[in-house]
Formats: sequence, structure tokens, C-alpha cells
Amino acid sequence: MLDDYSYRCQACGRRGPEKGGLADLHVHHIERNPEDMDEHDEENLTVLCRPCHEWLHQRVDPTDAPVRITDADQTVLLTQDIEILQVLADKGPARTGTVAAALTVDLTVSSVRERLWVLMGLDHHVDERDQPLVDKDVETGEWGLVDQVETSARGHIPDDDQLLLQRMEDEQVRRALERGCDREAVMNVLDVSQRSTFYKVKRACAYEFPLDAFSRGGRPPEKAGDQEAERKSDGDHSDAQQRREDAALGRTETWGRDDVDTGHSSADAVSLLSELAGEDESGDELQQEVDAAIETLEALRGELE
Repeated sequence: MLDDYSYRCQACGRRGPEKGGLADLHVHHIERNPEDMDEHDEENLTVLCRPCHEWLHQRVDPTDAPVRITDADQTVLLTQDIEILQVLADKGPARTGTVAAALTVDLTVSSVRERLWVLMGLDHHVDERDQPLVDKDVETGEWGLVDQVETSARGHIPDDDQLLLQRMEDEQVRRALERGCDREAVMNVLDVSQRSTFYKVKRACAYEFPLDAFSRGGRPPEKAGDQEAERKSDGDHSDAQQRREDAALGRTETWGRDDVDTGHSSADAVSLLSELAGEDESGDELQQEVDAAIETLEALRGELE
């Protein structure tokens, strides 16, 4: 069986030493008591690496989740999501690293963070759901089940300029892709990888950044109808915008915190995608505008170089 499967795990793709890899490979019985074949028939066997094999035997059932999981939820969730919910029920609220360390499956902290975003934004991914399964406390940075979190991070407007830009960009990417904007065009405009666009959408669904509050620029007044606060906001907008554009020159594009020098201000790209996400245009006109923006950014990059 190892030879038939080229010494490669059929779940994650890792290879054994015989093919230049480091994986410890096992032969796994797909069914313990198959009805139409012998237990050791080749059709009932596959090859898995040790971590995948252990995970398969230790995986949890959705009915064991500490919250109600619907059939629609299960089309989006993974087996490890159920275990993450169990960990939060037992140890939450908790930091991402604490959750990752408590799992039986071997996942990186970044992978766990991504799954937490999905759980936090599940109501965006599943039409039948009206609330998330998980939330994050904006004060402590800890994750928990919804009833464990005191101050929700959903809809929060960060004070940190770079984090604010990230939240705005995430939401604009989500809206642009949802409207049918070409993913490669979005990648080119923002100078990010394809993988990053998927992270941004998941993060945008989780945090529900109130982008419409910035349609007039600056932060909205705390009290509706407070004209004095609104005038002050308008007066301070130019300075605040300049600080944000300065911060954008050293923008962190991240589900981690890796600094990226894009060669041009992301504030321009953010503004462009805001228009793409907000205007009611046909697909052809939308694509033409994206193409023109890409040409402009490339010309600007050439001047800067």
C-alpha cells in the first residue's frame, strides 16, 4: 500500500523518507467492518501520516459540541472547529496560543486563528444562522463563546492607524469580491497574494467593520445629531487622514504581523476598492475601472523606482 500510494499521506500530502520526506506513514483501514469487502481488502486501505492518522481516530462528533451545530453549519465547519469550541467552553475566554496548545490535532497558531475567524463570522457564511458561535473580547484579545465575552470586537473601530487600515481594507476586499470583482484584479491593486485575499474575507466576516461610518471621512460623532462633534470631526479629518496615509506607507498586511513595503501607498488602493465596492456598475465597467487603476499604480511604481 505504501508503494501504491508513492509513500505519500493521502490527507495532507506529506511524503515518507523513501520519497525524500520526513513523514512517519501508516496504513489505515477506512472501515472497520465493511459490508461488501474484507476488512484488509486494498479498497478499504489508505495511507496516512502519523498526525493525520491520530487526528482521524481522535476527531469529535458535531453532537459533542457545547453549542448547537446545524446541518448548514457543518457545510462550512471542519472537525477541528468542534474541538476548538470544546476548548473554549472548558478554558475560555482564552488567547489563540492557549487554544492551539489544548487541541489534540497539531495546528499552528495561525491556522487556529483562521478557524476562530470562521467561527466568529459564521453568520456571514451560513444564511440560516443569525449569530456567530465565537466572539473576541476587544479589551483582552481573548476568544470565547459568545456568552463568555464581555466587550465584543465585532464592529469595533480600532484606535491604532495600521489596524484601522487593515480592517477597512479587509471589508473592502470582502465587498469587492462579493460584488463579483475579479480576485486577481484585487490582488494586483492591493499587491497581496491570493491566499491573503481569502484570509481578508474571513477576517472581515469575523469583525464586521462598520465601513459605511467612514463614507464621509473621519470617525462618526459618538452621538447622532451632535453637530459640534460633527464639525470637530470634519475639522480634524485632514490631519487624521494624513496620519493614516503616512501609516499606510509602512502597512502591515497580515494575519501575522509581517511588514510589507509595497512601493506605493495602500491608501490609494483602499480608496479605489471602496469605490468598486460601493458603486452600482455593470461587470464590464467595473473591470475597466480596475484595469485602469492597475495601470495607474504600475506607472506610479515606475516613477518611484
